[in-house]
Amino acid sequence: MLRFNIIKIAASASFVMVLTYAVIAGMGVTVMRATLMAFIFLMAVLLGRQKDLYNTLAIAGLVILAISPEALFDISFQLSFMSVLAIVYIAPRIRFPLADKPSSLPSWIKGVMSYIYLSAVVCIAATLGTLPLVIYYFDRLSLVTVIANMVIVPLLGTLTLGVSMFFILFSFSPFLSGYFIQVASFLTQISISIIHHLASFSWSSISMTKPHWIEIVLFYVFIIVVAEYIAGVKKNSAAEQHASFRLKALKYLCLMIAVCFTADITYWTLRAKYSSDLKITIIDVGQGNSTLVQFPGGSRMLIDGGGFAKASFDVGKGVLAPFLYKERIGHLETVVLSHPHPDHLLGLIFIMNHFGVRQVWETDAPVDKDAFPQWEKTIRSQRIHVSRISNNVPEIITHGVSIKILWPPDSPADDIENLSYDQENDFSAVFKITYGHIRFLIPGDISANIEKKLITSGIDLKSDVLIVPHHGSVHSSSPEFIQAVGCRYAVVSAGKSNIFKHPHPAVLQRYWSAGIKIYRTDQDGAIMFKTDGTNLIIHTYIQPDELTE
Repeated sequence: MLRFNIIKIAASASFVMVLTYAVIAGMGVTVMRATLMAFIFLMAVLLGRQKDLYNTLAIAGLVILAISPEALFDISFQLSFMSVLAIVYIAPRIRFPLADKPSSLPSWIKGVMSYIYLSAVVCIAATLGTLPLVIYYFDRLSLVTVIANMVIVPLLGTLTLGVSMFFILFSFSPFLSGYFIQVASFLTQISISIIHHLASFSWSSISMTKPHWIEIVLFYVFIIVVAEYIAGVKKNSAAEQHASFRLKALKYLCLMIAVCFTADITYWTLRAKYSSDLKITIIDVGQGNSTLVQFPGGSRMLIDGGGFAKASFDVGKGVLAPFLYKERIGHLETVVLSHPHPDHLLGLIFIMNHFGVRQVWETDAPVDKDAFPQWEKTIRSQRIHVSRISNNVPEIITHGVSIKILWPPDSPADDIENLSYDQENDFSAVFKITYGHIRFLIPGDISANIEKKLITSGIDLKSDVLIVPHHGSVHSSSPEFIQAVGCRYAVVSAGKSNIFKHPHPAVLQRYWSAGIKIYRTDQDGAIMFKTDGTNLIIHTYIQPDELTE
């Protein structure tokens, strides 16, 4: 041990172990990245540069990006590098040396306390380093991250991994390797149980709106300033701290950033409240419908939520929630179910559970409790007020915006319980929203029969923007209805290459023949209309195009 450099010999032997582990783990993208980082760190040890951690990390990143440039935009790449960088930079600066314990305290207790303290510092550093990215990508802030990492990392990263390595060493013996597999499996199950238990608390995580990149940069600058200030306090005595210009500058800079954050939060809080514009966005939910209405004054209403029957993909969680968070929307006053079909209903359930919805509007058409048991359960658990709507509901005025419910009519209970699928479509709620001189018509999935009834009833259907009925079905959008509405713009909400062939070519031709400009969610993505009551701005999200009138 005196003749040879044991550390370098161990580092050389570690190349074989790391490569063996990588092969057994499957050589996936994340495994390859971790393997390259380990190799580069081991090379630094062999070259005597193991303390140059920043360059080691930078070289690892460059090698990975040289091999796979697209990895830069991979979430796991960003999180792994930011967590390591944060640990390397933050942990030494915020860690204070523990005071000496009384001599009567056993040394092993001191060691355990030191280990727990260091683990907490490392977990806090990694959490701070990845916090903005986690919120940006997942729209949630975990409140149990530190405690979870302090328990799970040693359990999985030390015990389970150690047992798994023994399985590799004893792979020649089915009995011994099988024993170690069972032990590793047992430890893994314990880890999963702990994670599930921590995640089960209602306060374990909170929803967050998506931060802007400027806010992310400002957050990291704030962390750097605080870390440097703490490091300066550690190095200097009380007298030196009082006289240090650098510490004073850091303190004022920290205060300035805190003021910027406060101003930013205040701006986004008051922006919607004092807005005088009406914004209506037809969200791209595939083959379905979902329309977000943002009223002047800040209140919001979501009409339908899309959804796919007999599919595991949750449109509410995977499409609507990210869109709302991106729009800085954390709660909704009203959710509307135009009619109880899966392509309108399913996406609303997640929204009702996570966005503090106050009330639900629905028609008399009943929701099938067997097909959609979560609907009533969510309404009860979230204590959401339910209002029944029909064309007998008086006109609703909110901050100068008029909402008229044109359909359906009131129906006796015995006539409404056994509606067919097509009859439920025809029982869709039809809304006309008017703000100043700009009018929007949202007719759900009604057919040409209901369109005819609306025309003959003498109701004023004239609108500037029409959400095309029933996703552009050939059984809707009759020429008479298009003429009665007289819109300038029509929006088709339909899925790309959907099995129903919506919108039907004949329907598109009817709108084109009437000189109406058509927008489609399957081609344009979400379509947003913004108006002050006089002017109208149209914005599309795919191949962004903005039209102002």
